[in-house]
Amino acid sequence: MSGRHPRRHRHRRDPLPAADVLRRFRRSSGAPAAGPTGAAAVAWPQVVGAVAAAHSAPVRRTRAGVLTVACSSAAWAHELSMRREELTLRLTEVCPEADVVGLRFSVADHVPAAAGPSPPPPPAPPPVPGPEDRAEAARATAGVEDPAVRALIARAAAASAARHRRSPDT
Repeated sequence: MSGRHPRRHRHRRDPLPAADVLRRFRRSSGAPAAGPTGAAAVAWPQVVGAVAAAHSAPVRRTRAGVLTVACSSAAWAHELSMRREELTLRLTEVCPEADVVGLRFSVADHVPAAAGPSPPPPPAPPPVPGPEDRAEAARATAGVEDPAVRALIARAAAASAARHRRSPDT
């Protein structure tokens, strides 16, 4: 036999309490937590507004009553932390059952998406300039001496002409 030990598997000796299993399931499914944290999560969009709520979410509350809020970026964490006292007061007014005495903001890898309308669809791609757009652009840039500059301006003019021709506003 070689000097290596046989691979040992780590097994949990005692089963997990059902409350812990349920808490892990809720956290992984994106459902709001039960208790004070869940109440704060439901009230959060009303406290901070729809835009800030889309970039932040309450994730846990300590026994001392400090609510940790996960933010999508450091900028959002900073912005919300600058309003910490105001937000704490508003949260206690809107949701007294959350029993929050303070807020802590942290940057998270993933902030659960806020419930509400889906984001708008991306804009349609710009129209492709046709032969008549390119011809019009070539006529407009005929006086430009530098060929590289003339090509850039002609390309931009052709794209602009295509956009104006296909736009319902003009």
